[in-house]
Amino acid sequence: MGKSIFIVLLFSLAGIISNGQQLKSKSGLDFPRPVCYASDKIERTFIPPSESFLLKSGEPKSNIEVNYISFPTEARIAFEHAVGIWESIIESDVTIRMVALWSDDLEDKVLGSCGPETYYANFPNAPYDNVFYAVALAEKIANKELNGDSRYDIVANFSSKINWYFGIDGGSSDDQYDFVSVVLHEIAHGLGFTGFFFVNNTIGGYGYFNSGDIASFDQLIVNSSGTQLLDPTEYPIYSRALGDALQSERLYAHSPVAMNANNGYRPRLYAPAEYDGGSSIYHLNESTYPAGTPNSLMTYAIGRSEAIHDPGPLTQGIMEDIGWSSLTIHFDPPKDKEIVQPIVFNASFESDYALDSSALYVIYSTDGFQSQSDTLKLVSGSEDGMFSATLVPDENTNIITYYVEANDVKNRIKYSPSLAPNEYHQVKFGPDTEQPVISHTPINYFLNNGNSLELTAEVDDNLGIDTVYVEYWINTVLQPAFGLTLKEGDTYSAEFPFNLETLNDGDSIYYKIYAVDSSAARNMVQHPETGEILSFNVEGVFEPVNQYITDFNSQTPDFLIFDFDIYTANNFENGALHSPHPYPNPGVDNEDYNFSTLLKHPIIINESGTMTYDEVVLVEPGGYDDYNLFQLWDYVIVEGSKDLGETWLPLVDGYDSGDNALWEQSYNSSFSDMDSRAIGKSEWFKPREISLLQNENFEVGDTILLRFRLYSDPYATGWGWAIDNLSIQQPLSAGITGLSEDDVKIYPNPFNNIINLQLNSDESIDELKLEVFNLFGQVVYSLEERSIFGYLNKEIDLSQLGSGIFLVKLSESGKQVYSKKLIKN
Repeated sequence: MGKSIFIVLLFSLAGIISNGQQLKSKSGLDFPRPVCYASDKIERTFIPPSESFLLKSGEPKSNIEVNYISFPTEARIAFEHAVGIWESIIESDVTIRMVALWSDDLEDKVLGSCGPETYYANFPNAPYDNVFYAVALAEKIANKELNGDSRYDIVANFSSKINWYFGIDGGSSDDQYDFVSVVLHEIAHGLGFTGFFFVNNTIGGYGYFNSGDIASFDQLIVNSSGTQLLDPTEYPIYSRALGDALQSERLYAHSPVAMNANNGYRPRLYAPAEYDGGSSIYHLNESTYPAGTPNSLMTYAIGRSEAIHDPGPLTQGIMEDIGWSSLTIHFDPPKDKEIVQPIVFNASFESDYALDSSALYVIYSTDGFQSQSDTLKLVSGSEDGMFSATLVPDENTNIITYYVEANDVKNRIKYSPSLAPNEYHQVKFGPDTEQPVISHTPINYFLNNGNSLELTAEVDDNLGIDTVYVEYWINTVLQPAFGLTLKEGDTYSAEFPFNLETLNDGDSIYYKIYAVDSSAARNMVQHPETGEILSFNVEGVFEPVNQYITDFNSQTPDFLIFDFDIYTANNFENGALHSPHPYPNPGVDNEDYNFSTLLKHPIIINESGTMTYDEVVLVEPGGYDDYNLFQLWDYVIVEGSKDLGETWLPLVDGYDSGDNALWEQSYNSSFSDMDSRAIGKSEWFKPREISLLQNENFEVGDTILLRFRLYSDPYATGWGWAIDNLSIQQPLSAGITGLSEDDVKIYPNPFNNIINLQLNSDESIDELKLEVFNLFGQVVYSLEERSIFGYLNKEIDLSQLGSGIFLVKLSESGKQVYSKKLIKN
């Protein structure tokens, strides 16, 4: 369900459930999205954009895509101007997706509100462990999508009740508010100018998914003496001391970049004596940076006729220090040694500002920093960008504890490990008895589509790795072992040396991974460590076909059976293709599962390009999130691939139980906690017809694989998906029925318990389906017959039905040929 935060405070606060959904076993701490208030003051000021923006010098440094909901045209033009200003300032190789809603339900005096759609911690390249970053910022740092193309990164609301000025020249009148200024302000919040602090009844706290979670902005907040508000010795979480500090009117951002532009002074934050959840802390102080001054954009309110089209040096400095500008240490810690010997430290650095090469250090201690420490200076080596230092320990040394420190010309300091000096690296000396550690995600299956299969494992050892290799079998035949090569960090990988031409569909591969360290003892470990062995099956890609049909009434090698399976489930009369029942969810915020199967016969798309199947879909229906945006949560989707499974494109948009009233009603009929306990029934099958061409991702003549996929988010789950009677591109003649209505007789009418079905046709009938519906449109009886040669006389028992009016329909090869109302006495 929705991705909102839930209030479960640890000190007698009542739980408040928003219109989203709470993650099971997760508690969160709620904080409002920052807002920009309307001041009644007439300010008559204009801060223009930077000269470089006005001159359009240089390409945009980022790309912000905006989806406008109910926006007037003139508002969009102003919005794009503001977007262009931010694109000229922040750098990211990942597209930032934003949705902007034109809203009539914001509170009076609120010009707009905005925030990140979600936050991420511990992603690739994260500067600090366990620190949350706004998703757009996290994606910039990780250099990849984190929340997927189907979700926004920034969500903003703008009031439709305000008298706006939509020009881009700062020329608003005395009764108007400058729209460009407010958009610039709100985008800053969406990019991470916000955090997790709050006050409730004088008690201060912080948290996101869990209490104690912190945002990257929160690390900067200090009191007037420079003490962090995250310092638990000074400000325990859930304390009056923290609450007082958050309402002290004396809070600052310890942002080195901003301070460098501010004569060494920390930017002052807005911390009024009465905490305001929409404006406190995550704005600059209004009285310190009044209207008309360069740093006035991010104050909590904007006045009439006040136009600020440049974020200002302090806002930009804070943005850089929350992560938009980086100082990164690349350091591979030396391994332990069996004898005392010199230690060489090598590090390289990446910085958006010049390094202070005179302030790059290794700070070390031989007693765990209990009583002494020393410093080695890292100096530029022969390799470009590499800095080195050598430590010659005393021969009686048992352990060296150390960390790396780097400084740049903006006085920013970074450490390795990131939380030093509270955390350290270490090198130990002495005989080694520790085994290597292997971490490996088992291979589920190998789709033999002509591409090789790579095996990857994370292998680490305190002293160092000598050898990593794989022992494997094809079916029961042992193959020559092959070695893994170190790629990066602790990652080892290699391709299985298969002869792809001799592998067959259904072959089984068994394997174990071994690692030997570089110690004198040659410590070795195997994975799995017990007598278990890992295995997966080879799945072949068969010859392309023009059409395909199956009723799933028997097992078939035509489908990849791993997540899905073919069987007759409880409450079903015949076999079908089933997802897991119920389907799992990951139970971890910002993670998801995908369950899929594919047809191993590629389909050559013809001009009709039609696929039909019957299905039951009991997956979590979508809904409206806290931003009043409708979104799918769990869903099912059918996708195609032109490159044998390397990339997939949708044939149709995803859908869920909300696609059919019966499914949605059934899903909602029974719950345990947040999970639906409804179990699918064959009576709930509904037909679906899909054009392979309708999304314009494929065209006539393409040869594609077809995949059925169920997506599960971290939250509620249900029974899942069942698929039956799959028919793909049956010949045109299949749509021409041999039956006519005159060839069909169903009698008697009215009836008691038995009806008779009689067919008499000159044509053979490939597939016949009879369905009986009640007045609610529900299928209460169905019958399928195949390969009928002209004549059929069948007695049908409907004694299980109560008295009433029913509709009987007869279809030949998917096309209806007969319908009639029946009355049961």
